[in-house]
Amino acid sequence: MKYIPRISILLLFILNNALGQSYTATYGSAYAGSSGIRNNPAASVNSAFKWEVTPFSVQTKASTNSFSLSKYELALIPDSMNRFFHHNVDVSFLNVLYKLNTSSALAFNLRGRAYNHIRTSPVSASNSISSIQEFMNLNNDHAYLDATVTHNGWIQADLNYSKVIQENYNSRLTAGATLQIHKNISGAFARIGKLSYLESKFPSDTVYTFTAGSAALAYSSNYDGSAPGAGSPVKEFLKNSLTSLGISLGVEYLLYNELTNNYQQNNALNYQWKIGVALMDLGANRFKPSEYASQFRNLNPNITDNSLDNKLLNTLLGNDFRDSLATIFSNGEAITSNFKIGNPTRLVINIDRSFGKGLFINGDLNINLHGSSNNRKLLTREINLLTITPRWETLSWGFYMPVQFNSQKQFHIGAAIKAGPLMIGLHNIQWAKDIRNLSGGGYLMLRIHPFNKKRLLNKLDCPE
Repeated sequence: MKYIPRISILLLFILNNALGQSYTATYGSAYAGSSGIRNNPAASVNSAFKWEVTPFSVQTKASTNSFSLSKYELALIPDSMNRFFHHNVDVSFLNVLYKLNTSSALAFNLRGRAYNHIRTSPVSASNSISSIQEFMNLNNDHAYLDATVTHNGWIQADLNYSKVIQENYNSRLTAGATLQIHKNISGAFARIGKLSYLESKFPSDTVYTFTAGSAALAYSSNYDGSAPGAGSPVKEFLKNSLTSLGISLGVEYLLYNELTNNYQQNNALNYQWKIGVALMDLGANRFKPSEYASQFRNLNPNITDNSLDNKLLNTLLGNDFRDSLATIFSNGEAITSNFKIGNPTRLVINIDRSFGKGLFINGDLNINLHGSSNNRKLLTREINLLTITPRWETLSWGFYMPVQFNSQKQFHIGAAIKAGPLMIGLHNIQWAKDIRNLSGGGYLMLRIHPFNKKRLLNKLDCPE
């Protein structure tokens, strides 16, 4: 790529420097174990296992209209459009579930999570751009340029409790809550606010003079580095991060077939319908800003594409970049107050239908309670919207084909397989052939639980 640092800085990483909750095969499944609480905190008590351990899992998902891969090189799609790039990653280090009895359960998750969002006003782009003037030549028909970048990363400990609230011969109602303890290790945001300009054409050149706009950049202070003589850099990095709390709440309602079932036979597997409703990830993460975090407004006169190139030449994030921006804007001030980034709060409605003999179909509606239209608020969101997942699964085997229509109006067909303790899935099976469109992702999960099928089916691995 021919992008040079000053172009990336001008766009605040909009186009090329963007340096969840989507284990779709587990949605509604009684075999999900401790992972089920990521979609509904009430799911742990409805697990088919007495105990379960997930020593490792990883999931990543992306949605974009701006990037593609061509011959293993990242390429920008050149069309003029409102650009977006949404990405999340979730890594679990240790998940544990344990049923206290047939009516209550505990679960614990230790996870690392990160969300990245980039949004712009209509903008054209090309991999061949090597100067601000070249970029402006592509965008000289736009009234202004506007962009936001948000990054939210944290380590999370989940403490979950779920319980049967009411049960009779043909139904069961359960509820659960998950307390989330966050170590907020990485936060950042950047903005370009309505950067407008005038185009002046001369016989030998075209000059762009910037007339109005604002800018802001902040990142968490633990990136500033450790003080001389401090301990381990990793230890200091974690020590200098803030802590916050979050909560997730949910209920699940299981309906059994009263013609073939009786009260004593109700269990986690032989339901006919399972309906779940959950409020997930309520809360926000707090970050102490870097000493270089600043916001600017009111452009100085006579700032042209050429002078902007010179001022931003070879500048990097930090003191040099802040000082360069101070020569471009007439008003600037440091950001000294802690900034908050909202977590991906959402309403999840999940309906699971069992047809017997291991056949199920699951519908999952994910409604983000944080909208994407207001670029001035620091928020993170899930990519999921509507997912329909037919599945066939037993204790040891499973095949899944989730069909997704995401929040960016993209349609994906995924696939996953479970073989014993291992589950592997793709959010977009096109990736298995050719990763040209970067929208997609995948997941891998390693789970350990009882594999005694007779005991599981007869007693659900729980004391009578």
